[in-house]
Amino acid sequence: MRVVTREEVLAICERLLGRVDAALTEWQRVGLRNDCLEDGAIAAAEARRAELARMIAADQFTELQKAAPREEAFLRQDIQERLGVAARRLAEARSRDRRAREAGVTLLRTLRAREAPIDNELAAKIERGDTAALSKGFDLLAAEPNNLTTNLELAGKLQTNGQGKTFADWLALHAPPPLDPLVEVIALRLDTLKHLVSDEMLAGWQVRLDEAENAPLARRALVLDGLTVETARVHEAEEGRAAALFDLRLLLAEASAAGIVVADVGRIEDSAITDIEARKAEIKTILDAHERETAAAARRAAVLDGLAGLGYKVSEGMTTTLAQEGRLVVRSAARQDYGVEITAPAGATRIQMAPIAFTLGGAGPDPARDRDAETIWCSEVTELGARLAKAQGELVIENSLPIGARALKRIADREREARESVAAPELKGRSLQ
Repeated sequence: MRVVTREEVLAICERLLGRVDAALTEWQRVGLRNDCLEDGAIAAAEARRAELARMIAADQFTELQKAAPREEAFLRQDIQERLGVAARRLAEARSRDRRAREAGVTLLRTLRAREAPIDNELAAKIERGDTAALSKGFDLLAAEPNNLTTNLELAGKLQTNGQGKTFADWLALHAPPPLDPLVEVIALRLDTLKHLVSDEMLAGWQVRLDEAENAPLARRALVLDGLTVETARVHEAEEGRAAALFDLRLLLAEASAAGIVVADVGRIEDSAITDIEARKAEIKTILDAHERETAAAARRAAVLDGLAGLGYKVSEGMTTTLAQEGRLVVRSAARQDYGVEITAPAGATRIQMAPIAFTLGGAGPDPARDRDAETIWCSEVTELGARLAKAQGELVIENSLPIGARALKRIADREREARESVAAPELKGRSLQ
């Protein structure tokens, strides 16, 4: 039969909550570092975590075992999506800045060709693509009395609709040629790698990418091909390492929630993925062994407590005996000739229990009584299951035999034999006096 105790389920829930706590901490750390978390999202995540804690306090273990993994998975996925949005936002901002700079160069060239009055400070800002400076420069261009170009005719037509629209249309007419799509792909990948690699590595790639933008076609293709292969390889490796680090942090949180002291992992952020995976496997092995041992101890204690409540003679030390020997026989106080044999080998996740009859000197109870003993035992198993359920546990019978299907096992009553062997010399001594 399979016995699940409240203690076992509670330990599982506490470990799951520990994993959520670690995932939440990592979610906040990465999100705040990359400026992609708002206060509302943090407050909502903390509220969901508080609800998980409330479930444990309310003994809603089944609900928590469903909700906690969902929350962990959500936090994992959400931070990746937020990082993707942040990377795309950076790419869009970079593209806008590039267009503004190139438009500034075009505008400044036009102003100087027209000998428009422009000071050095404004010229420098226009060349950098400063939005306010570009607008001022366009005003100067539109004010030129001898400018009869199509652009200014268009500007005059649009003047009544506001300067912003006129300037936007001018920018549209002077839009720079589109970038090589591969440049944009690599630039987006660099933004994605921002939180995964060192600043030095990123800077080196950026220098090569800037070189490629202005290089002759053959040279550009060579540089871009090299960057594509290199950044893709590093991106895949670093994404895998980041995921392994995330897993390791969650396993460490599980260990802490279970009260397991593990060796200091040091600066795991700097570890190679092989070391991280080895550490993960080590901690997982420790956690699994701890879970098996604590669950088995809880099962043994729950079964013996339940049998004691049913009137069986359970004494101190029996839990230890069962743990060490994997077998224990417990006598019924109401039916001294009968008892229950418990079998729970070390490492087993199941417990076997069966009624037995005691024999003394080879003689035991009348076999005709065995059927009644089995019937009583069946009712006691039902009661034992009810007691476990009341304590937030569970007893599931996975294999059973009909009453009378086979002869009741008989076991020598060593306890009574020992008592009588001690009592016999005393009686003999008294009779001689």
